[in-house]
Amino acid sequence: MVLLNLVLLIAFVILWLLSKKYQIDVVNSLDEKEYHFKALYPFGFYLMDKFGLYKKKSSNHLEEPLKAVYVGEQMEIVKRLYLCNKVVVAALIIFAANFFGLISGVQSFQNKQLLEGNYLLRPGYEQGSKSVDLKVNVSEKDTSVLEEEIHIELEEKQYDEAEIRKQFQHAKDYIDAHLLNNNQSPEHVLSDLKFITKIPDTRVSVTWTSDNSEIIDTEGKVHNEELGEGVLIPITAKLIYQDMEEEYTRYFKVLPKVYTREELTRKSLTEALSAADKASKMQDKLPLPDSLNQQRVSWAENENNTGGMLLIFGVIAAILLYFLMDRDLYGKVEKRNREMLLDYPEIINKFTLLVGAGMSFSNAWNKISKDYKEKGGKKRYAYEEMVITYGELMLGTSEITAYERFGRRVKLIPYLRFSSLLAQNVKKGSSGLLSQLELEAAEAFEERKELAKRMGEEAGTKLLFPMILMLLLVLAVIMVPALISFQI
Repeated sequence: MVLLNLVLLIAFVILWLLSKKYQIDVVNSLDEKEYHFKALYPFGFYLMDKFGLYKKKSSNHLEEPLKAVYVGEQMEIVKRLYLCNKVVVAALIIFAANFFGLISGVQSFQNKQLLEGNYLLRPGYEQGSKSVDLKVNVSEKDTSVLEEEIHIELEEKQYDEAEIRKQFQHAKDYIDAHLLNNNQSPEHVLSDLKFITKIPDTRVSVTWTSDNSEIIDTEGKVHNEELGEGVLIPITAKLIYQDMEEEYTRYFKVLPKVYTREELTRKSLTEALSAADKASKMQDKLPLPDSLNQQRVSWAENENNTGGMLLIFGVIAAILLYFLMDRDLYGKVEKRNREMLLDYPEIINKFTLLVGAGMSFSNAWNKISKDYKEKGGKKRYAYEEMVITYGELMLGTSEITAYERFGRRVKLIPYLRFSSLLAQNVKKGSSGLLSQLELEAAEAFEERKELAKRMGEEAGTKLLFPMILMLLLVLAVIMVPALISFQI
C-alpha cells in the first residue's frame, strides 16, 4: 500500500508540473475572491482536457441551472470553470487522503518489529518492555494446523546472571529480617506475616503464593480464628529481577488435561517461545521458532491498513462531493427563483406607474433597467434579466421577441404572464393594458404575501430542532440536581 501511495503522489506531482502553465492566461483573469482554488485551476483544466473529463453531452444537464445563476455570462466558459472547480476539489481530497495514507504507511514501516521473517528486535537496557502482536501460521504437509494472532511481551536486554544472583541474595536476607513481623519464630505464628512485594533500593520484586490461602492469603494475613490445631502451610516467594526468577515451590500431583491438537500446538508454541526468550536474554534479537516437531511455523506482522483505508475514504469522499456539488448549484437556482418572486411585485408596480404616466413599453423597460444599473449595489437576478432584454432592444431586436425571450429565460409563472401580456399588447395594441397591469400588480402583491408566509413557516420549522435541544438542556439542568438530591 505504501508503494501505491507513493506512485499516486508522484503522479500528482508530475501532473502538477506538466499543467503548471496550462491555460494560465484564462486562470490569471479570474477573481480570487470568487474562485478560491484559482492556483490549482491549470491542474484542473489539464485533467479535464487530457483525460476527457470535460464532455459537452455529459454536462448538458447543468446548462439550465448555470444559466439561471450566472446571468448574461458565456455559458461555455461558465460550464468549464464550474466543472474545473469540481475536479480540483475532488483531486485535493484524493491528494490529502493519499498523502496522509503515505505518512501512515511510512510510520508503520519504521515501527516494523519483525526482522528477517523470524526475529524480533529487543529493547535495549533500561528501555522497558514492549508488546508485539503477530500473526502466526503453523502448518504440516501444506495443511494449516494453527492460524491466529499472538501477543508477545518483549522485555529489555538484561544484565549478566552473576549480578542478578547478588541482588537475589540481598533480597532473601531482607525478607528473612522482616517476614515474621511481630511473631516470635516461624514455629510460633499468631499474627499476620509481612509479605514484601518490593525490595528497597533494588529492582527486585516479589510475588507470594500459599498452598492454603484460606489460612494465610497472598497478602500475608493470617486467618486462624477457627483452627483446631496447628497446620504447616508452605509459602512460596518468587523473586523477580528483569527476566530472572527464583522461587521455592512444593509440587502436587495434578492430572494432565486432555488437550486438543490445537491446544497442544499452542502449548508447544508457548514453550518454544519461552525457551527462545530465555536463551536470548543477552542477545539483541529474539529468534522465533520456525518449526515444532514436524510442524512448520511461519510468522507475519499485523499489517497497518490505515494508509489504504485513508486512500479509499478519500476517493469515496471525492466522488460523493463531486456529485453533491451539483446540489449546491440547484440550491442557488432555488434561491434565485425565490428572490425573483420577491422582486416581481416591485417591478410590476414600477412598470405600471411608468406606463400609466404615458411611457411606451420599451421606454418604461429601459427606464427601470437604467435606474438599476445606475443605482449599483447588490446583484438582483430579475433586474439582471431585464438589463439583458434592454441590451437586446438597443441592438434592434423587436419588442415581441425580446419580451418572449425574457419570459423563457426566467421560467417563472409570474414573469411568463408579464412577458406574454406585453407581447400580446404589442401585437394587438395597448388598449386596456393599464387595467391589466394594475390587476397583475394586485395579484403579485397577494402572491408575495403568501410567499413571505411560507418562508416564515419554513424558518419556524428550521428552528424547531434547536428549540428541542434547548428544551432538553433545560430539563437536564432541572432534573439532574433533583435526581442527585433524591439519591442523597
